[in-house]
Amino acid sequence: MSTISISRQDKPLLIVDDNDADRELFIQQIKKGLAASDDLEIIEANSCEAAIELLNTVAPCCCLVDYRLPGKNGLDLLKWIRKTEEGKDVPVIAMTGDGDEKIAVELMRNGALDYLVKSDFTTELLVRSINNAIHTSSLQGKIRYLAHYDSLTGLLNRALLMDHLQTSIDRCDRYEQSCSLLYIDVDNFKQVNDNYGHEAGDILLKTVSSRILKHCRSTDSAARLGGDEFAILLEQIDRKNTGITAEKILRAVSEPVLLDGIPFEISLSIGIAHYPHTASNARELIRQADEAMYRAKHAGKGKYTQFTLKQKRAWERQHRLEAALPKAIENGELALAYQPIVTTSDHALSSFNVSVRWLFEDAVVPAMDIIELVSRLGLSDSFHVWLIDTAFKQLHCWQQQSDNLQVNLSVLAHQCQDKLLASCLRNAFDNYKINASRLQLQLAEKTLLMHPAATTKMINTLHEQGAQVAINDFGSDYSSIAHLSSLPLDTLCIDKQFFEDIHGDKRKRLFTEALIAMASTLGLSTIAKGIELKQQAAIVGTMGCDYMQGYYFGYPQLYTQKWQEFMQHFPLLQSADGQIKKIG
Repeated sequence: MSTISISRQDKPLLIVDDNDADRELFIQQIKKGLAASDDLEIIEANSCEAAIELLNTVAPCCCLVDYRLPGKNGLDLLKWIRKTEEGKDVPVIAMTGDGDEKIAVELMRNGALDYLVKSDFTTELLVRSINNAIHTSSLQGKIRYLAHYDSLTGLLNRALLMDHLQTSIDRCDRYEQSCSLLYIDVDNFKQVNDNYGHEAGDILLKTVSSRILKHCRSTDSAARLGGDEFAILLEQIDRKNTGITAEKILRAVSEPVLLDGIPFEISLSIGIAHYPHTASNARELIRQADEAMYRAKHAGKGKYTQFTLKQKRAWERQHRLEAALPKAIENGELALAYQPIVTTSDHALSSFNVSVRWLFEDAVVPAMDIIELVSRLGLSDSFHVWLIDTAFKQLHCWQQQSDNLQVNLSVLAHQCQDKLLASCLRNAFDNYKINASRLQLQLAEKTLLMHPAATTKMINTLHEQGAQVAINDFGSDYSSIAHLSSLPLDTLCIDKQFFEDIHGDKRKRLFTEALIAMASTLGLSTIAKGIELKQQAAIVGTMGCDYMQGYYFGYPQLYTQKWQEFMQHFPLLQSADGQIKKIG
C-alpha cells in the first residue's frame, strides 16, 4: 500500500464536493493510505463559494475538486485558484462522476495536475495521484521561483519586476495613484571582486539586499536586476516620501561589512523616477530611473537623484534630435561656422577653424552635441561627406580673397580607419580645384590611443595628397608626449586648459612654454586654443607659439554675407585702414 509523503505536513488537504457520501469515502481512502505515524488534517467544502472562503484563510497542501458543483463548477474554482498569487503553487486534482474527455482537457489546460473518474477510484490510485500532484507542484514552484527570483539574494528578478511594474502602472491609471522606482547601483563593486574575490562580492550583494529589504513595505517590490544593480518599486507614494525612503536606504547600507575580516565601506548611487509625473510607461520609468542613477554616481556617489520634468524635456528633445539628424544631414540642414586662427606676431588671419551648427526647434545645437550624436548613431560616413563638400565649396568661394587661406577640419576618431575619408578628400580637391595645402585635418588626441596604426597610415596618405595634419586639443586626454615624435604631424593644437589663468600660475606658464619649445624642436607649428582675454594673448605672444584661436579674436560665425560683411565680426583682424590682415 502506498503512503502519502507530504513535505508540508502543517498544511491541510482540501476536499471540495457537494456529495457528503463521496467526501466521506475520499476521507476514508486517504486515511487508509497514510502511514501509521502520519497525521493529516482534512478540511471540506460543499461548494465553490465555500471553498473560496476557506482558501482565503488557509493554504492547503492539495485540493481534490469535484467538477460538478452547485452554482459555479469546479473549473470556475480552478481558474480562481490559479489567478491568485498564493494559488499558483497549490496542487489541484479534478474529479468527476463520468469520464468526459473534453472536460478533462479543459481542466488540465487551466492548471489541474490530474483528472480522476470517481468510479475508478481505489485507495492506491488516489494516494498515488495526491503524491504525484504534490511532487509536481513542488517542482513547478521551484522552476517558477528560479524563473522569477534571483538565486543569490532571493529578490525578484528583472522579468518579475517588469510584471509588478506593469501591474502597478495599471493600478495607478485605474485609481489615479502614483508609484516610484528606485534604480540602485553599488559603488566600487568591481573593486571588491578584484581585491577580495567573487565570494566576497556575493557576501556584499546579499548584505546590501537584506539591508534594502528592511526598509521596504509589504507592498513594495525589491529586485536584483543583475550584477550590482538593484531596483525597488514603491507603490502609492509621493515624491517627498520616495526621497525619504532613499535617504533611509543610503544610511542603512552605509554601515561597513566585514570582508576577510576587514571592514569595507559600502555606498550606493540611487536614481529615482516617478509615474505618472515623468514617465508614461514601465520601460520609460526604468530608463529614467537608470539615467538618474548615473547622474547620482557622477555627482559623487553615495547620493540619490530624482529624474525631473526639466530632465524629461531635455530627454525628449534628445530623442527628437536623434530621429531628425539623419534627414538633416541628407537635406543639408546643418551649417558650418568659422572662427579665425591668427598669427601670434601680428594677429594676421591665417586660417579658419570649422565647426558644425544645427538650428533645431529654434535653438542652435552645439557642435560637440552633434558630433556625439553622429558617432553614437553611426552617421559618420554621411556626415563627413557633407562636411568635406560644404567646407571645400566655401573655401573655393574664398579663393579670390586669398589663395593661401586654410581651413581646419576635425574628424571623428574611428573615421581614421575608413577609406571613405581619403576618397572624399581626393574628390573634393579635384572638384573644387583646391590645393591640398589649404587643408589642415585635425584629429582628436584620443585617436592616437584608439587607432595608432590606422592614424599613422592615414596621416601618410594625407601627406601624399599635400594636406597637413594636426592633433587637436592636445592635453585634454592622456596620450603620451612620445607619440609626437613618432607620428608624422604638422601642427600641435594645445588645449585651452594650458592658457587658463596663465598670467597668475607661473608653474603652468613654464610647463606650457616647455611644451611649445618641444613642439618647435620636433618641427611642429603650434596653435594656442581658448584665448579669450587680451592679457592671455599678450603672454602667449612671448612664449614662441605660432598661432592663436579663441573668443578674443572672434566667435565662430556662419558665413551668410559677403566677405567684407562677414569679416566685420572680427575687428581685431583689421588694420588701421580697415583692411583685413592676412598672411601673404
